[in-house]
Amino acid sequence: MDKKPVTVGTKEGLGAGVVGLGILFMVMPSFAQKISDALGGSSEPYAILTGAVLVLGFLTVLAGLAVIITKLTDTEEE
Repeated sequence: MDKKPVTVGTKEGLGAGVVGLGILFMVMPSFAQKISDALGGSSEPYAILTGAVLVLGFLTVLAGLAVIITKLTDTEEE
């Protein structure tokens, strides 16, 4: 009966923030294309940006999920 209630802690908040950042990275290329079209730029830098941002976004989402899934012990004193 002395079980500690399950709550959302800083670890889960950090993980959710990192996942959100990864999603933001994945959306950036479409905005970059819209800016490039508005300014009349070429599409070659867009392709490079797309590849780099998708890789960064994928790795960021994986890092966030790893933080959420990892069972870390909290060192809070009651």
